[in-house]
Amino acid sequence: MPRVSPVKTVATFEDYVRFETTSDVRHEFVDGNLFVKAGGLKRHNFVAGMLYAKLLPISVARGCYTYFADVITRMPSGTGYYPDVLVTCDSSMDTNRVVYRPNILIEVLSQSTEAIDRGEKWEQYQTIPSLEQYVLLSQNEAIAEIFSRNDDKWLYERLTGDATLRFSSLELEIVLSDLYKNLPQADTEES
Repeated sequence: MPRVSPVKTVATFEDYVRFETTSDVRHEFVDGNLFVKAGGLKRHNFVAGMLYAKLLPISVARGCYTYFADVITRMPSGTGYYPDVLVTCDSSMDTNRVVYRPNILIEVLSQSTEAIDRGEKWEQYQTIPSLEQYVLLSQNEAIAEIFSRNDDKWLYERLTGDATLRFSSLELEIVLSDLYKNLPQADTEES
């Protein structure tokens, strides 16, 4: 599903960040335009939260930081996105709202965001020199798609069920199906 019309236009990334400090809703910043960030529903939030809970203690032990939903990642192009979960091990340039050098970015797919996560965001995320892994998670079942940087190439892996999701920079392995235990029932508005 393509983006809907922008709600506002601003001149710079800094203007965008200033606007976000006063806004009641989150926006993503693309080509000078602000687009309302789709809100996650229960399943989306649950899967992202389960992964965040597993990443947080390991990342802290390794001197890294893990953030959930409300932190902007700035692209080299100046675009700004709110990934569902991110890990950064170099916070030297970061501000209270913005991460500049993420190592791992995770998006939980939904019908309203999947095309953007697979297309526009993936194109932008590949330009981040520090990025080691980009992970796409289904919100409905134990499926993960992992893009891992290997020198100047990106390797793709698809996992399902009880497969092991590996975050090599954190030396962490997670059984994928563990992220989906007790997954809330879907209702008619979730897909």
